[in-house]
Amino acid sequence: MSDDNPPVPMPPPPSEGSGPSADVGRAISWAFDTFKAHAAAFVGLAAVVTVIQLVQRLGSATISNLFLNCDDVTSLDQVNACTATLGIGLVISLFISVVFGLLAFIAMIGVQRAAIQSTQGVTPSFSQMLTTDNLLKYILFVIVYGILFFVGLALCILPGIAVLFLFQLGPYYVLDKGYGVIEAMKASFEAVTKNFVPALIMTVVNALVSILGGISFGLLTLVTLPFASLFTAHMYRQFNKEPVTGPAA
Repeated sequence: MSDDNPPVPMPPPPSEGSGPSADVGRAISWAFDTFKAHAAAFVGLAAVVTVIQLVQRLGSATISNLFLNCDDVTSLDQVNACTATLGIGLVISLFISVVFGLLAFIAMIGVQRAAIQSTQGVTPSFSQMLTTDNLLKYILFVIVYGILFFVGLALCILPGIAVLFLFQLGPYYVLDKGYGVIEAMKASFEAVTKNFVPALIMTVVNALVSILGGISFGLLTLVTLPFASLFTAHMYRQFNKEPVTGPAA
C-alpha cells in the first residue's frame, strides 16, 4: 500500500490590485498633521492663489458695475457713452480673467507639487511654485480635461461628471511622473476604477472642502486648498501602492 499523498495544490497568485483597500482616514490624518507641521509654508503658497483669485473677483465685480450703470439710459449720448464703456469693459474683463486665471492656475500647480513632494518627505517651499518641470504637459492635460468635461456636460451632464471623476488624478501623474496627456488619463482611470469606493469618498471630501473654501470671500482657501492637495496626494500614493513619509504616514 503506497503512502504517497496527492500533491497539495498551490494557492492561486494574488490578483493585480489585491491587498488592503486605500485608507481614507489615514490620508486625512496625514494631510492634517503635515499641514500642521508646515502650516506657514502651505498657507504662504495658498495665499498666492487666494490673493490672485480675490483680485480677479474684484476686477470682475468692477466691470459688472459698468453694466448696471448702463442699465437705464434715456438719451442717445448716454447710449453711445455706455456702448463705448461696455466695449472697453469687456476687453478689460477678458484681459483680467485670462491673466489672473493663468496666474492662479500656475500658483495652484505649486501647491499641488508641494503636496506631492511632501509625501516623499520634501519640505514645502516657494521654489515648488516657480519651477517649470512638466508645466507644458500639465497645461495640455488641463486643456484636454476641460474640453472633455464640457463635451460631457453637453451630452446630458452625467458624462461630464464621469470625466471629472475618472481623470481627477491625471494632474498628479503629470507632475509626479511626467506622464503625457493620454498616459496620465489612462493611469488615473485605472487607479480610480480599481479603488472605486475610496476614490468616490475622496471626491466627496474634496468637493466639501472646496465648498468650504469659498466661504468668507475665499479666505478659507488658505487652509482648504493645501489640505485637499495633501489629502489627494496621499490617496494617490496609496492607489499606486507607493510609500508615504512624513507625519502619520
